[in-house]
Amino acid sequence: MAERPTYKRRGAQLRLPAFQDVMSQVAARGANETAQAINGMSQFVAQQTQNYAQVKGEEYGALHAPTRKQIEHARETGADIDLPGGNFTVADRAARKAALAVTSDNLQHLAQARITEIVLEAYETQSDPTALAADIDAVIAGYADTLDKNAPTLALNWRAKMGMYAHSEYKSYAKSLISTSSSSNKAELARIFLGEHSQVVSGGLIN
Repeated sequence: MAERPTYKRRGAQLRLPAFQDVMSQVAARGANETAQAINGMSQFVAQQTQNYAQVKGEEYGALHAPTRKQIEHARETGADIDLPGGNFTVADRAARKAALAVTSDNLQHLAQARITEIVLEAYETQSDPTALAADIDAVIAGYADTLDKNAPTLALNWRAKMGMYAHSEYKSYAKSLISTSSSSNKAELARIFLGEHSQVVSGGLIN
């Protein structure tokens, strides 16, 4: 009877992963996905908290900004106006920003109203342009001074903004005065206007 041939295996044997290895990989993958999910949730909660603080800060700042009456009192007494908020937290910064916006609007309303009164009085009395320029300058400087301590950047920007408005009012008055004056006075009034309008536009900087 002939012998049956035998075969030898070649190459490496196929190794199937042990059950423990598979479970370890699944557990590791699950832990990683869980960590990512938790991190995403944490970021979402943090963003929502920050948004809430932003909104509440803005509301607080707008509600507690200095009133027009308080601004007038500060201007008359030379005191500084108090502004809510600060620079430490999201809510603080939001409150300060909102308060500054409201305060700027209130200051602009008050200053423009007063400048309008002064200009109308000048039309009625035919005031000298130099005196009008000084009066307008005093209004801008008086209101801006209330911001110098607690909001110097806003004070500077507000002076420039109001200076442009004042210049427009002063220019209209000067042109009207020149057009209605006698021929002999027109040259002198034009000279005064050219000398004063650049100072008025500076916004509270006439010395």
